[in-house]
Amino acid sequence: CITLCMVYNSSINKLHYQMEVQAHGNKYEDIKIRELTGLGKKEYDKLKKNGYTSVFDISKGLHSDVDISIKTTGSNSVNSGDIRRMRSHSEYDIIVAQYDQVTPTKKVFHTEYRFHIKPEHEELLWGTMNYDLLNEFNEYIRGYNGREDRDARKQERQEYQKQIQDKNALMKINPKPSQRRTQCTVHIDKLIASGVEYSVKPIRIAIDSTPRKFNK
Repeated sequence: CITLCMVYNSSINKLHYQMEVQAHGNKYEDIKIRELTGLGKKEYDKLKKNGYTSVFDISKGLHSDVDISIKTTGSNSVNSGDIRRMRSHSEYDIIVAQYDQVTPTKKVFHTEYRFHIKPEHEELLWGTMNYDLLNEFNEYIRGYNGREDRDARKQERQEYQKQIQDKNALMKINPKPSQRRTQCTVHIDKLIASGVEYSVKPIRIAIDSTPRKFNK
């Protein structure tokens, strides 16, 4: 493996991010998109049909032979985006960069994985969780009316989630009640153990970034 040594200086690139929780992820996306397509994230997003709201960070047919989702994590857990949109696709790559928060204002990415998801992995990833079930659950989450409603229905939500979550599936339902949406989450070690084809390489990319803040 070739060690990639880069220092990303946000003051030089002057990228603007709408959400603090996504800032360091967007910086890493910019690095990977430049590496794989020759274009910066902002420039590349303009080529995509739905811009930065597209399902994938890199789209098949736009300087790429495959759809690619680029993710970052400080743990073993990877949030993979809107659960309905991910359930609608069966062939794509997931690039995951793991980082350590080495100081209160600095992250260092140390390992990069690339998983090749194929149609034959559908049951492995989703099991019995078809699109309709997940869409109904998402509509339930979207139906919350403020914090008091969310809190009052917490147990009901947990029971509903337990009913439709396939325990054997790699993808896990990850509702974000305060944001009225539902993500899916997958774990690096379980993807590796599953036999999904992947590659891994050491990297070293330092990014100025504070620890992630999550809304629950």
